[in-house]
Amino acid sequence: MAPPPNRSSPTAAATTQLVTKVTGIVFTALLIDILAFTLILPLFPRLLQFYRDSEHGDQTSLLAWSLSRLTEFQNMIGLDDQQQQQQQQQELGVVHTIKRPPKMDIVLLGGAIGSLFSVLQFIASPIIGKLSDVFGRRRVLLMSMIGNLIACAVWLFADSFELFVLSRIIGGLSEGNVQISIAMISDITTPATRSRGLAMVGIAFAIAFTIGPALGAYFANKDLVAVFPELAQYGLHPFSGSALLAIVLLTVETIYLYVKLPETHSESWRLAIQQQQTVEADERRTNGSSSNDNIFAPPPAAAAASASATTTTTATHANGTISAADRDLDDDSIIRLQHTFLSRLSFIHFAHLFLFSGMEFTLTFLTFHLFDFSHMQQGALLGYIGILSSLIQGGYVRRKANKVGEKRMVLHGMVASAIGLGCIALVSGDAIALVNAAAAAAAGGSTMKEESPSSPLGLFRILLTQLNAQNWSKATRMWVLYAGATGLAVTSATVVNCLTSLASLVCDMGSDGLSKSGNGSGAQEQQHHHQPIGKGLALGRFRSWGQLGRAAGPIAACSLYWRVGPLVCYGIGSLGVVGLVILSTKILPEVRKLPIRTRAAVSKKTQ
Repeated sequence: MAPPPNRSSPTAAATTQLVTKVTGIVFTALLIDILAFTLILPLFPRLLQFYRDSEHGDQTSLLAWSLSRLTEFQNMIGLDDQQQQQQQQQELGVVHTIKRPPKMDIVLLGGAIGSLFSVLQFIASPIIGKLSDVFGRRRVLLMSMIGNLIACAVWLFADSFELFVLSRIIGGLSEGNVQISIAMISDITTPATRSRGLAMVGIAFAIAFTIGPALGAYFANKDLVAVFPELAQYGLHPFSGSALLAIVLLTVETIYLYVKLPETHSESWRLAIQQQQTVEADERRTNGSSSNDNIFAPPPAAAAASASATTTTTATHANGTISAADRDLDDDSIIRLQHTFLSRLSFIHFAHLFLFSGMEFTLTFLTFHLFDFSHMQQGALLGYIGILSSLIQGGYVRRKANKVGEKRMVLHGMVASAIGLGCIALVSGDAIALVNAAAAAAAGGSTMKEESPSSPLGLFRILLTQLNAQNWSKATRMWVLYAGATGLAVTSATVVNCLTSLASLVCDMGSDGLSKSGNGSGAQEQQHHHQPIGKGLALGRFRSWGQLGRAAGPIAACSLYWRVGPLVCYGIGSLGVVGLVILSTKILPEVRKLPIRTRAAVSKKTQ
């Protein structure tokens, strides 16, 4: 698609076909970007071991300092104190001994570098989002691509650990493709088609995380030092092949974006989508659709008749719903609602990824400890989760999110996560021994008396006996493990995607004048106690809290895992998700049931 000369989007007569083309451009570029990002994931252990071997004996290096801090962390969580660890497990009634995986310090160092990247994204995401509101999505995205290319160029010649960390810092501060892609899709889709468009972001993630690591591992075997030995003096190293592939991918992506991508943050696109939204609303009214599907639609004549009435006081309930009489609000009330809803969504995003990413990080530890999984078996399990997640996103989320509702789909995904983590907890230890030990501890260490089989506690023990993984065959435990992985795949396909859709829909609440007020004069902005939020900034803040959860979750989960074992760790994770489901039911907004308009917008429609 050849963009107009001014790189802006089309006129108000934009068609669904054109929106589909732009969404396809964004999806293709994002897929290439995430492929380049995932190339390094399987290389972390060997790459860090390479730096450890090459800098062996240098106690003044950054690597030596980092390993020293990680040793202190391992001592803190009792990872190196095997006697204390076994005693704790006996007190808890856990039969399995936790085998310390080989090169644990390297594994933890890789996790720490991953957390560093997420922390930098927490800092940079709101800034990048704000810049995209001011200078345009396309321009800021291209600037972000330049930063990514610089980061990969540093990695290409990073023969020292310091240079490698520098490349990750540059990448963490400049990566903006994901959030800008979300903002662009939000720019060119109506609320009714928002979830369908944003599901493409999740599909790109699922595909890239399935294919990218395999590509990275393959090209890591192509030693460029052997091909270009003269470049070794400039820092070329055995893993530069994957870095070179990342540079090639990012270069192709940058050229593709420069040639194909139009600017979506423009007045012409806003008017075109507004017109499309009006057409969709007319079609729904003609077809007799329910009001729940009438998302931010122009209000009917009855609403217009109320425009002359006095503005009513906002009555927002805890679950994010508003009484029908209060749906026509003034600008400041709508902005206040936006701030409230976005804060709730950001917190749930943080809490979900804190729990989910932490459990996900320790999953490979568990399969190594309990099943002695090889690298191929680990890859098969993770590949199963990635492929199933992409199929669910493409076949279910894109098609049904608009009908089912984003909030309900988020809750479904969280319930799947609780069940999945519960299944993994079941296969990881002796549940009945743990319960007996806990009950004995609660009784002050006295001996537990035998309960009647007909009593509630007796029935509970019988149930635990049936669910006790110690009595299962290895095949049964494997089936339960994959059942848990299925739950995690459902979660991966639904929760973050639909939370992002909700955040994007909240940005669209209010009138057209409100959405433009952020670019108005200072006098106009002072009329609002709460300043209007640009879509790029709002989605950047939302994403930043998720990245903070990704940074903190693995650290907390790893500490818990090595302290109390996988049974307790995953059991707490499952219960934590249950609590999050209950909280989300109470505080998440049902944006599709809030066709909120300002009175100014209602009056404008009647003129």
